[in-house]
Amino acid sequence: MKVKEAFEKIEKIFVGAGVDSPAFEASVLMEDLLELPRNPEITAAEAVLNSEQEEKLFSAAKRRTEGFPLQYLIGNWEFFGRKFFVGEGVLIPRPETELLCEAVLKYYSRTMPPKIIDLCSGSGCIAITLAKELPGADVTAVELYDGAFGFLEKNNALHGTPVKTLQKDALVPFRNFDCIVSNPPYITGEEMKELQKEVTFEPETALFGGTDGLDFYRAISKNWFEHLNEGGMIAFEIGDTQGKAVLEILTENGYKNAAVIKDYEGRDRVVTGFKI
Repeated sequence: MKVKEAFEKIEKIFVGAGVDSPAFEASVLMEDLLELPRNPEITAAEAVLNSEQEEKLFSAAKRRTEGFPLQYLIGNWEFFGRKFFVGEGVLIPRPETELLCEAVLKYYSRTMPPKIIDLCSGSGCIAITLAKELPGADVTAVELYDGAFGFLEKNNALHGTPVKTLQKDALVPFRNFDCIVSNPPYITGEEMKELQKEVTFEPETALFGGTDGLDFYRAISKNWFEHLNEGGMIAFEIGDTQGKAVLEILTENGYKNAAVIKDYEGRDRVVTGFKI
């Protein structure tokens, strides 16, 4: 079967299965699984696939129609312009999380390189991005669970970043930092019952934030306040209905100038506060 024919067949399969962006996902699947060059000609390539390539490709396509995430199938995903390894056991990086990094980068763009801790680090995309974008910053990433911690270390090695990786409970403070950043589990109990099929393959430990989704915001804000240096910043990614609640949590725990940052669709996405 020619590459062009395989692409058209997989795209048709994805359309029939209701996969979002079927042409895009078909091309990504082919490019990554078959290690084909990323270019617009991929869909018209006349090269012929061997039987092993066909089996690998259509087996993956079938799993995708069953809801298995595209990112897990190809084993990586892009975040802030860089590739990160992902797979079962770790949360998939999402574009809205880039806003969390941008908030930290904006605050520290004209200061001495800060000491940053990324709590509930998962793949390490936040910690590694901050280390890359803030040369000289002292960045520590904390992740408790074995599966995610393995990807954190693998990505740190991939990017050659000097991030300190610690397998610890993010709710237990141990040192002082200038900046606390976290994309913690924040999905509510009710929302866990209504997850998209793709999301159900991601680890529950990276998703469920307690009955109201706020457990980690409460614990991190309270437990880490005394370990945030004066003038320091705390920054969270949040669910789009949690802005007001997380603002109140930060204010109640002594943080000042708490504010909500909206995403590109006008939804609450990041909350920041400061120790003054």
